[in-house]
Amino acid sequence: MKRRSPRIAFTLAFIVAVVTPSALIAGPPRRAKNPYEHYLPQSPPEETNRVHFTQGYSIVKPTGWEVQIIRIESWMKDDVADQVTLRGQVADDYPPRITIQHLGPGEYTLYKGWLESTNRLRLNEPWTHTQFQGKPALTHFSPGYGKRRATGNWLEKHYEPWLSYQLFCERDGNGFILDFDVRNADKDKPYYTELPPIISQYLGTFRFEKPKP
Repeated sequence: MKRRSPRIAFTLAFIVAVVTPSALIAGPPRRAKNPYEHYLPQSPPEETNRVHFTQGYSIVKPTGWEVQIIRIESWMKDDVADQVTLRGQVADDYPPRITIQHLGPGEYTLYKGWLESTNRLRLNEPWTHTQFQGKPALTHFSPGYGKRRATGNWLEKHYEPWLSYQLFCERDGNGFILDFDVRNADKDKPYYTELPPIISQYLGTFRFEKPKP
């Protein structure tokens, strides 16, 4: 039997050592790129884009997003006094939105009680204590889920493809809920599993100055 030359044997050993780990061993499957990344603001907040509302609050609007003032019926005023929405321009049933709800007296009292509670909130109250702009606040986050987790019977199956983030804060005797939602899932698991940092930047531009009588 013809023996391999030392040079050939060394070459084969080198190929096995170098090629095998990267080319022959399959790694974990990579997650597909998030197709909804472009739904988010593409640049940091710019103070020149700040929008002011007569109720005393303001926020920096992402470039290209539209402002919508939501009409609140009189019978709802105890829950929500007024509301505005900043909406991204995408052709989708679930466009990105930042919403400011100025709470009415009834709802404000409820959230203020939770905010001041030293007890852990009950499981049916999906809020946790946090800090916002250096002051106590409440927050709730849900990443949503895709169609593979759709619930209900075969006639009424539904799913929640949107990320939802809510933050309650109190300013000068007024209560506000800052809300962000965006499409975040299709058939499988949600893409974002926490609030995107760019959205934290925009929510952080919220300001309130009580209107003078």
